[in-house]
Amino acid sequence: MTMSIMQARELGRVIIDTEHIIKRAAIDAAASGNNTLVAAIAGKKIKVLGVTLYAAGAVNIKFQSGAGGTDLTGPISFPAAGDYTISMTLPGFHWIETAAGALLNLSLSDAVQVSGTIVYYEE
Repeated sequence: MTMSIMQARELGRVIIDTEHIIKRAAIDAAASGNNTLVAAIAGKKIKVLGVTLYAAGAVNIKFQSGAGGTDLTGPISFPAAGDYTISMTLPGFHWIETAAGALLNLSLSDAVQVSGTIVYYEE
């Protein structure tokens, strides 16, 4: 059954995006420098829809396209233990994306445990 977004809203239904497979990955990084969050996929970009992070102590982090590659964010500072969230969005409205064929890297300024979850898709 095909319906418009307005019809689905009126019926309280969820619109399912059949073009993108939404994936999740655990974040478990503790090494200073490069930490691979999502491995590279030949010819595909990794597009981030949402992130939740918890840092166990003071650290600066950056998301990068490729290990030690292009910065996708500026430094995100944790002056002490704490959390950080990039709110979930829909495919096509992603927050950051890697270059085609590049891994998604989390660069840490110090060896501090950073844990969480990332939601993304490949395109």
